[in-house]
Amino acid sequence: MEIRFATKEMIPQIKEIWHRCFGDEEDYMEFYFTHRFTEENMLVCMEDKKPVAMTTFLKAYLVTGEGEIPVHYAYAVATLPEYRDRGYAKILLEKGKQHFQTPIVLEPASESLIYYYEKLGFRMAFCVAERTILPDEIAEAKGEEKGQQEYWLLTVTPDEYVQLRDAYFMGNGYIRWDKDAITYALLENDYADGYAYKVQHHGRENLLLFREEENAIEVLETTLSEQDLLAVLKRLRIKVPVRVRKSLAAVEREERVGNDKKEQGYQKEDFGMITGCDEVKNGYLNLTLE
Repeated sequence: MEIRFATKEMIPQIKEIWHRCFGDEEDYMEFYFTHRFTEENMLVCMEDKKPVAMTTFLKAYLVTGEGEIPVHYAYAVATLPEYRDRGYAKILLEKGKQHFQTPIVLEPASESLIYYYEKLGFRMAFCVAERTILPDEIAEAKGEEKGQQEYWLLTVTPDEYVQLRDAYFMGNGYIRWDKDAITYALLENDYADGYAYKVQHHGRENLLLFREEENAIEVLETTLSEQDLLAVLKRLRIKVPVRVRKSLAAVEREERVGNDKKEQGYQKEDFGMITGCDEVKNGYLNLTLE
């Protein structure tokens, strides 16, 4: 068994791991490996002269009360079924932490994986706020007056997205992504038939990133207030449930969590885990772009 960085020549074999573990089709895998894969960000476990397990490490920055520190986000942790129960995921995560010399953050794909990652030294440290907005609530929301356009939905560039995102979310526990990461996120959202807007309204600029899923809309990230989000959804003539994930810190700033929590429908949810950063105990993490 050997741990090494993946090469472009390994991509066909890595795609086999990806497809068997995650079920993605060839066109999406080709998109990912064209736009996000590098020979410096994916570790693989080699056995029988081929990759049998993989983990990608994406560079980001964690804002703390002490300043900003580099971290790596562990993405697409996968092992071929016939090679599982040999500890390869643990080895890859440990090797990544040793090589990059940074804390590692990740999002468990299921509740059962929380316990698995806890055994590897990860701990739950980040939360988000989630709720579902029903079509009736959108229809009843206060929107634009007829003949008056208050919300302008404009194309947003990666530079603008980075600037607006950082300005809004910056604070303890915030994960900051660089322009390359944001560029990929916007491309990937567009590939998935999603939409990204810079919303100009009442002298302000906000972000709205969402995509259509089966019989629902997923709001992946927004800096809009609750009232403005409802107004924009109404302007877009959304008539299906809208699942919203927001920064918990942002929701608390709007006083939507607390005594008003049940009325608004937001629920605090554990979201991200971290290892290698003992001074970070709690935070508000936004990893939705990856």
